[in-house]
Amino acid sequence: MNGHPDLTPDPAAAPVAPPIDATLSARTAAAAAELDVPAVREDFPILRQTVRDGKPLAYLDNAATAQKPRAVIDAISRYYTQTNANVHRGLHELSERATAAYEGARATVRRTLGAAEDREIVFVRGTTEGINLVAQAWARPRLKAGDEILITGMEHHSDIVPWQILCGQTGAKLVGYPDGLIGALRKLQAAAARIPMRAADPATAHLFIVNPLSGRSLAGLFSTHPPVEQRIERLMALNR
Repeated sequence: MNGHPDLTPDPAAAPVAPPIDATLSARTAAAAAELDVPAVREDFPILRQTVRDGKPLAYLDNAATAQKPRAVIDAISRYYTQTNANVHRGLHELSERATAAYEGARATVRRTLGAAEDREIVFVRGTTEGINLVAQAWARPRLKAGDEILITGMEHHSDIVPWQILCGQTGAKLVGYPDGLIGALRKLQAAAARIPMRAADPATAHLFIVNPLSGRSLAGLFSTHPPVEQRIERLMALNR
């Protein structure tokens, strides 16, 4: 497939969703208003510098490289100064420490997301690798010609190209929906019986849009493995 999918609204689809700004709930707006920005900035040593005529550094390129808070920097430093060794491949003490730390992190992520088992947590190098892994390892064996993959008009190209490649491999169709997450969810709700999967990005950083899907809300959405119709309804409720 060449180029991006057609994002022209489908007249036969569900009602057009309100603009993306309108989908941000009052709860999310209130939480943003209560955010202690100076305290958050203080957690990131790199933000303490000034740039361009003495202005405080404001960094927005997180989709490319996210800055690290002090807790992460300290944890990495401790690992390389006290623990560094192969994980799962040694019987000496450093390797055992490294393995325990690695698997301990997996357990922490599992609790945060509400996953059922530690083995459900797969670490990848970045979001793009994760999307490609889902597309090729999970979706490719399940898709067939005529199936549809629904994405929104917010997606970065890294959440479009893997699905374009997958469509070329399987004969599935990539369907773009221009009206943000709510619009896509409404379309998906109307066609849940025939659309087996969806690509919705909780944070579309390149457009500076954050869909209000926290780790806690995602845990409630997926931890009990409800039918797809119930998942759609929960997602829509979180974004009202």
